[in-house]
Amino acid sequence: MKAIIVHGGAGDAKKLNEISVRVQVVKEASLEGYGVLKDGGSATDAAVAAVKILEDNPLFDAGKGSYLNEEGEVEMDAAVMNGNNLSIGAIAGIHKVKNPVELARVVMEKSPHNFLIGRGAEEFGKQFGIEFAPLHYFFTERLIQIWEGRYGDTVGAIALDESGLITAAVSTGGTQNKHVGRVGDSPLVGSGFYANDSFGAVSTGIGEDIMKVVLSFRISLYFPTHSLEESVKKSIDDLTKVNGKAGVIALDKNGNFAYGYNTKGMFRAYIKDGMLVPEATY
Repeated sequence: MKAIIVHGGAGDAKKLNEISVRVQVVKEASLEGYGVLKDGGSATDAAVAAVKILEDNPLFDAGKGSYLNEEGEVEMDAAVMNGNNLSIGAIAGIHKVKNPVELARVVMEKSPHNFLIGRGAEEFGKQFGIEFAPLHYFFTERLIQIWEGRYGDTVGAIALDESGLITAAVSTGGTQNKHVGRVGDSPLVGSGFYANDSFGAVSTGIGEDIMKVVLSFRISLYFPTHSLEESVKKSIDDLTKVNGKAGVIALDKNGNFAYGYNTKGMFRAYIKDGMLVPEATY
């Protein structure tokens, strides 16, 4: 079974004219990842490829569209996790990497450490040919216009390949006008992402809330005693009890998708063997 699910953030899409465009982009991201799987690529290849599509689009809070902090700079976070061996690669406080998810993968596969931050992470990436971008690459007209707005969110993907490997990947620019040095849930294993040999999950929303309940890992408290769908619902219910706002996507080893959110919406798309086209919506 080959399958992939992606999200483009949960919350209130205040620019209504962008909704249909963003739905189309998450659809394209799912197709990109599924194409990698069909060509024999691994779940890791597919999840990273899907996230890169979203990082390269300025309509999402990751990569090129990353929100600016209080000093008008980008500080990006990302992570990748291999569900078979539980290897993790996480980065935080990145300023100039074009696709942070690629750097997270390099940390997972090449570093003896799980988590690198700031300049050290960037210097590590240079050893492996990670692509950098000038700072003006991130200063899009749209981003400057919404300096005090909130229109995007974390992006992520979970993929399942023919071998049964599940990989979760996540990337974010964090919250708008955030304090310098703030790190949210996205690069924190269990909160922003989690994967094992049974399921994978990626969360999106208010990071400080997600961390309170360790949302991505929390699904494992209910699954597989309950279905994946019911486990996601129970996890979101737990988040609601502490007045948290977020969403989460999940995928299990049998190719079952699940998602849940207590925000106004969540951009998502998914496709697996047997489906002719992805399901995509907000």
